[in-house]
Amino acid sequence: MSKKQQDAWNIIRTHEKYRRRVLNLIPSENILSPRALKALSTDLAGRYALRPEFYGGTRYVHELWNYAEELTRRLFKADYVLLEPLSGHIAAILVSHTFAKDKRLATLPSEKGGYPGYEKDRIPLIVGAELIELPSSNEYFTPLIEDSLRVIEEKKPELVVLGGSMIIFPHPVREFSDIVHSYGGVLAYDGSHVLGLIAGGVFQDPLREGADLVYASTHKTFPGPQGAVVYTNDKEVYEKLSGNLYHKIVDNIHLNRLAAYAVTVEEMLKYGSAYATKIVENAKYLAASLASIGISIKARDRGYTESHQIVLDIQDDEAKIKVRDRLEECGIIADAGVRFGTNEVTRRGMGKREMEKIAKLVYRAMEGEDPKKIKREVQALLERFKTVKFC
Repeated sequence: MSKKQQDAWNIIRTHEKYRRRVLNLIPSENILSPRALKALSTDLAGRYALRPEFYGGTRYVHELWNYAEELTRRLFKADYVLLEPLSGHIAAILVSHTFAKDKRLATLPSEKGGYPGYEKDRIPLIVGAELIELPSSNEYFTPLIEDSLRVIEEKKPELVVLGGSMIIFPHPVREFSDIVHSYGGVLAYDGSHVLGLIAGGVFQDPLREGADLVYASTHKTFPGPQGAVVYTNDKEVYEKLSGNLYHKIVDNIHLNRLAAYAVTVEEMLKYGSAYATKIVENAKYLAASLASIGISIKARDRGYTESHQIVLDIQDDEAKIKVRDRLEECGIIADAGVRFGTNEVTRRGMGKREMEKIAKLVYRAMEGEDPKKIKREVQALLERFKTVKFC
């Protein structure tokens, strides 16, 4: 790129043109509706607000803030809501600092589906928590119930976190709830990947199953802006979390993000059930289509998935990276975990027929066919799905 061309807007436009012409299967990404995207560019982008308020000029900010919280309570049937954390990671820090500071924290190991932020030299190090890894399945990415319950009963971790980054099946919230609560522990659920599925009623409902709180990012199966939500029915849990927010974990909560989030919750209240149902249907069909042409997928004996994710059964990390890079050469975007997600392609309006087509394109790419030919077919497919749906 020449100096004349190299300015911020040219780079932004180049990125947008590129991403419009590639097929995105990353399970941790999604696209905003035009209205939500527009909300990010409003006057709110440069404003501050606090509770209790320090600034003037915030009358309509607080109206929007209260409205967003009320929408969230309705969507998730929760009594208490926090929208201040700027990301799922920051929400995880908030929850860990509140309930596991200088104590014990139990969750799935990252190589078996847990969130990498909980590796011992990350969030546990920040909050001074002793990390306890729950025995978990490398095939299904869920805790092994009996073995994990024995660990919890012996160690009595003050905070237990279910959910995670590779989540293809519901986690045993109900099975863990009684034992964690028997000694006064807190059971949290990281719904970052499956928040949209929870909202649509097609995965699991952690609060009703016994979790004390749910925290999640708002931009994966939930098609909002990058940000986070925390919700609970426990007033004491809510008050403890609230006490660690301002000038500790957050300051400016990025009000334009709050605006785009509110727009997205309105959309999910209207379209969330249909959207979530279609995401899971597409994921199951994509997995079966890939398997039928010889690509090995995790959890075959359990139908591959009950979420938006499927996981290719590749053991070697270098081989996974090669698959990711090979797919991108062919116009298909994936990550180094070789997880495929159907949240964005579903948001674009694709269905079973397109899942079968995508499976064949992936297979041909992995078999070494000419990338230019595959890329042209990818772009022809995308030309038919330019309009964001379920909004």
